Amino acid sequence: MRNLLILMIAAALAGCSGEEPGAKNVLQLGGIVDRTGDIANPNWYSAIAMAQDQMNVALDRAGYEDLAFDFALRDSKNTRSLAISLAQELVAGGAKALVLDSSPNTEGVASLLYDPDPARRIGVPTVSMAASSPFLNNPDDRSEDPLVRAARRDEEGWVFRTSMSALPQTRVVMNILLRKGIADKDHLKISVLGTKNAFGVGYVSALATAAEAVRPRDAPAPVIEGIFYVPSGTGGVPTDYNFADELNRLVDDVTELTDEEGNTIGEAARRSPPDVIIDASNSGHNINVTKNYSAPIPLLHHDTFRRAQVIEGLGGAADGQEGTSPVLFEPGPSGEAFVHALGVAGAVEVGAFDAVAYDAAAVLMLASLVASARLDDPTDVAPAQIRDALSEINAPAGAVVRPGEAGFAEVIARVARGEPINYEGASGSCDFDPQGDVLMKVAHWTIEQRSFRDIAIFDCVQPRCPLLRNR
Repeated sequence: MRNLLILMIAAALAGCSGEEPGAKNVLQLGGIVDRTGDIANPNWYSAIAMAQDQMNVALDRAGYEDLAFDFALRDSKNTRSLAISLAQELVAGGAKALVLDSSPNTEGVASLLYDPDPARRIGVPTVSMAASSPFLNNPDDRSEDPLVRAARRDEEGWVFRTSMSALPQTRVVMNILLRKGIADKDHLKISVLGTKNAFGVGYVSALATAAEAVRPRDAPAPVIEGIFYVPSGTGGVPTDYNFADELNRLVDDVTELTDEEGNTIGEAARRSPPDVIIDASNSGHNINVTKNYSAPIPLLHHDTFRRAQVIEGLGGAADGQEGTSPVLFEPGPSGEAFVHALGVAGAVEVGAFDAVAYDAAAVLMLASLVASARLDDPTDVAPAQIRDALSEINAPAGAVVRPGEAGFAEVIARVARGEPINYEGASGSCDFDPQGDVLMKVAHWTIEQRSFRDIAIFDCVQPRCPLLRNR
């Protein structure tokens, strides 16, 4: 591919191709992303499709007219069992890598990478754009289920995320609570409403770690209470569920302790009401959580709250709500190029994980180009080669390349010349660590006049997530 790319680019620059393009060879990729379930965001499909179209335009303009990328997108409905079956279907149909959405779905699809039955294994790299469970990509996971443990440890390195683990974001929560005079109380208690799955239970675990890190010397260990619910699938709560029972349990003076599977352990104990409530419910549920919450205890929302549909559902009641989320896009040329292009494409207001979804698609295409550079037919690239190339698209000494048609055209030219690249994405640097994770900036936001406004930005690319700037 390298020599062919050079020839095609030279021909295009000279304006002397003169040949009618033949049928394109398609490098098939797949996406399993919620479109109608309880975390759905209307921009996610648009962002992935936009990345695909920009890359294909860049290929054409570079003179490489016989190759195109195609993302076969499927609606996960945020249902783990459906995501697993869709992954098998897409890989059987030729997809060489997958974009995935939530933590439970990522864990479920990752289990196919380590299934003891070889006939069920999929053997393709995955990049998740809405999976923030700290249980994922954890080489020390000790889950009792051997398949879950293998999926979370991912010893063969198939699982990547352009979404950040929740652990750094919980450090931001504790920074906020310190500034509010809450986190340094001698008997700190935080109650969390979360989903009973890899995300919700993992979030509570991460918050406990973050709270312990700021505990005053000689103060009792902070108490982190998790009240969990089943979000979707068989037995799951519908989107009009009012959460009255869960909200009462959150604010009472009884503390329910749970294990790493979200199951209640020991006897509930009377301690005190919590000092703060964290809403980590799914996007399809947090509107009703907020509508039915009336306690005087401070309430903070997780990143699933940051989307236009929440404000539409709450109306004037949205004003004054606050929470945390990764920044919607990286300030600067990469993020601004993404926002402009998404607006031109007719997308609604940019929300949580839109830029992350775009970058998930982008890094898979960039890795595919790098992995296939020496092949006569780029579509012959093996999934394992794409997996290995994901660690090569952010070379510290490489030329910085950015989102968009111009940025992707530069990637094509530099890969053809065998030059290293350093992709600076719409959501951040997209620098994968050895576990396949990234770090990002995190916003503390509030809603004013029915619009999300950032109060402060924390730099979670750095340890301890220091405050970068206030509004």
